Amino acid sequence: MLGIIGIVVGIALLIYGAYKGVSTIILAPLCGLLIALFNGMELLKTFTGVMVPAVCNYVTAMLGPVLCGCVIAAIYNKSGAALSIANALYDLFTIGARKRAAEGETVTMHPIAAIITIYVIGTVLAYSGMNPVVLMFILFPIAMDLFEKSLIPREMGPGVVLGALATAACSMPGTTSDQNVIAVQMLGTSPMAAAIPGFLGGALVLAMNIIIMNVISKKEIAKGHVYTAPKELAGRPTDVKTPNWFISLIPIAATLITFNGFGWNILVAMALNIVLALVFFYKYYGGLAGLKELLGPVGDQTTSLVLQVGLLGAIGGIVAASPAFPVLTKALLSMKGPALFKVVLAVAIITGASGSGPAGLSATLPYLSKTFTSMGVSLNALHRVSVFSSQTLDTLPTNPGYIISTGIAEVDIKDSYRYVFITTVLNTTITALFVALLLTIFPGWA
Repeated sequence: MLGIIGIVVGIALLIYGAYKGVSTIILAPLCGLLIALFNGMELLKTFTGVMVPAVCNYVTAMLGPVLCGCVIAAIYNKSGAALSIANALYDLFTIGARKRAAEGETVTMHPIAAIITIYVIGTVLAYSGMNPVVLMFILFPIAMDLFEKSLIPREMGPGVVLGALATAACSMPGTTSDQNVIAVQMLGTSPMAAAIPGFLGGALVLAMNIIIMNVISKKEIAKGHVYTAPKELAGRPTDVKTPNWFISLIPIAATLITFNGFGWNILVAMALNIVLALVFFYKYYGGLAGLKELLGPVGDQTTSLVLQVGLLGAIGGIVAASPAFPVLTKALLSMKGPALFKVVLAVAIITGASGSGPAGLSATLPYLSKTFTSMGVSLNALHRVSVFSSQTLDTLPTNPGYIISTGIAEVDIKDSYRYVFITTVLNTTITALFVALLLTIFPGWA
C-alpha cells in the first residue's frame, strides 16, 4: 500500500511541478526517486540500474527520428515551405469569401468552413511528423485570420488548433509522428499496422472535433461571445517569399511513400526528406550561410526533447521495477472486459502521469507488451490501440504544448482549456475505445 501511495504522490508531484514550470529534466528523476523511496528501493541502484538504462533505451530508439524531425521542422519553418502549404490550402478553402471581400462586401464565413480549413491544413502538415509545437507558430496566425472572418471566439483557438495538430495526425497509420515510430521501433510492427481501424479512428476524432467545435462556436457567437483581436499575434503573412506549395509537398510525400510503401527505415526516409528539402528550398533558407543559422538551435532542441521524454518514460521503468507493480498489474489483468480496453487504460494512465504521448508509450510498451500479447493481443492491434491511447490524457492543463498555445493565442487557461479538453482528451479517449472495440470485434483487421 505504501508503494502505491508513493506512485500516486510521485505522479501528483510531477504534474504539479510541470504546471509550475519546473524543468522536466530535473523534476522527472526526483519524482522517480521519490517513488523508489516509498517502495523501499535502493536509490542509487534505482537511478543507475533502472532509470539510466530506461533513458538509454529511449535514446537508442528515438534519437535519430527526433533529430531528423527537428531538422525537417527547422528547414520547413525557415524556408517558408510549411507556410507555403498552409497558405495554398487557406487560399483554396477561402476563395469565395476572399472574392466577395475584394468586391467590397462585408464577409462573415460560416464557422464550420473556418474550422474545416484549419483541420485540413493542420492534419496535412502534422502527418509529416513535424513537431506540433513548431507547427502551432505556423497555423495560429492563419487560424486567427479565419476566426476573425467567422467571428469564432479567440478562446477556442487552442482547442481547434491542437485538435487539428495533435490527434488524428499523430495516431493514424502511416504517420511519421513520434508515437507511431515508437510503436514500430519497440514492437517491430509496420507503420501501417491495423490500417482499417486506424483510419476509421482518425476519421472519427476529426469528425467529432469539427462538428462539436462548430456547434459550440455557433452557440458562443449567438450569445455575443465573438472574436476579439489579440495584441501581439499578427495576421496571416502575405509578403513572405516562399517555395511553391507543390514543390514543398514533394519531400514530405517522398518520406511517407518510402516509409510506408517501400518499407524503408524511418531514418533513411527522413534523411531523404532532408536532402530533398535542402536542394529544393536552397535559396529560401539563405543557402550555406542560412543553413548554419537554421541548424543552430537543432542540437539543443533535440537534446531537450529526447532527455525530457526519455526521463518521463523512465518513471514508468521505476514503477515497473517496484514491488507495487505486480500488484497493479494483477489488478489491471483481473479487471473484467476485453484485453484491448485494458491496453487503453494502462497507456492512458501512464500518459497522463508523464504529460506526454511519446513518454507514455516508451514507459508502457517495454514493460507490458509481453503481458498483453500473452493475453492474446496481436502486436498489430497493440500497436494501433496504444498509439491512439497515448493521445488521451497527454493534453492535461500541465502539457507544455498547451501552455505555449495559450501564450501564442493570448488567452487564459481558465477560458480556453475546456475546448482543449473536448478535442484532445474527451474525443481522443472515445476514439481510442472505438479503435479497441473495432479490433476486439474484428481481430482480423489487425
